[in-house]
This record gives sequence, structure tokens and C-alpha cells, in this order.
Amino acid sequence: MLKWRKLNLIVILITGLLGCSPEPYSVDVGFTNGSTTGEHGVTNMSITSESGGKANFAMGTISGYPGAHSSGGRIGVPVHIDGYWAKGWEYPFESYHRISAVIPKDAEAKMKVMDNYYKNFKSNSGSMQVIVDGPRVRVFYTKNCFDKFSDCTAKKNSDPNNLVIKSPHNVTDVVVLFDGVGETSSIPFPDTHFSELESRKKANQ
Repeated sequence: MLKWRKLNLIVILITGLLGCSPEPYSVDVGFTNGSTTGEHGVTNMSITSESGGKANFAMGTISGYPGAHSSGGRIGVPVHIDGYWAKGWEYPFESYHRISAVIPKDAEAKMKVMDNYYKNFKSNSGSMQVIVDGPRVRVFYTKNCFDKFSDCTAKKNSDPNNLVIKSPHNVTDVVVLFDGVGETSSIPFPDTHFSELESRKKANQ
């Protein structure tokens, strides 16, 4: 009887320890898709998080920064980005682009710096932004503190490595989670929305 009690106690202790493991890091964010170089058509753009979930950032026709916005949701640490898009809004487009790339492993550390950056500004949510400029793709994370409306003073020693920078047009503060260049083509990549569009246009000529 005593052995069974000891065994039950061990099981309870192990279960308790397993139950106390920390939750994976995640944030509540709106999703934004924009550009700093004019008109683009983004029909496919997704970010995969550490947990394996995928978030859709494709907002169709975009032209400015921060760009088109959706309500988003809760997302874990981003680890991979995939997408294809075109420069311009109408067929024939100026150029076609695609990317499939790993997001650097320091993304979580950068996001946590942004979370704890401000001295007085507090927010439970932020924004994740995918910005396309021709073949270039950047992923920003921001807490959306705007000097016009809030005190955006940085906390002392909150960013010793100078990871936080000003966003395009000095709108707010961001950390850059990804900055890369995709492939470029003068014709649509196969098996994409743009190749299907081109086939339809040619068939109607």
C-alpha cells in the first residue's frame, strides 16, 4: 500500500512539473501589407510561425506604407516567409516576384525588445507588417506608438543593441525581423495567379 502511495505521489509531481512549462511566446497583432515604392499586387504572402501556424498577409492591390490592414490575430515567432507578387496593379505588370525564405532566429529576441521598449506607453497588441518594394521584402514588428497621440519615450537601456529603428516615413518605431530579396522575372512564374491571368488574357485576344 505504501509503495502505491509513493508511486502516485511521483506521478502527481511529474504531472505538475510538466504542466508548469512556459507557454511559447506569441503576440496579438494586426496584419499589414504595404509598399514604399508604389503600386504592387500581392496575391500570396504568408508567414509561418514556430508552432507551424500560417498567417496570411496578402492584401491584393497595395501602394503605400503602412498599407492595407486586417484585424490579424495571435501569432507566434515567425520562422518562414513565402509569397509571390507583381510590381504594378494592371496587366501587363512591370515585373513578377516570389520568395521562400527562412526568417532569422533572432526574431523573438527583437520582438521582446520592442515589447519592452517604451517608458510610459503600454499596449497589449501591435502590428506585423510585410512591406514589398519590387523584389525586396521586409517584415516589421511594431507596437504602434505614435508621438502625435502618445508618449513614445524609450525606456533607459531598453535597446542596448540599437535594434529599434524608425519606420518608413518616420511613422513609428519598428524592429526588422526580415529583410531579403526574392526572385524576379519579366514573365509570370508558373502555377500562380499571374500565370493564370496571362493565359486568360491571351485566350481572349
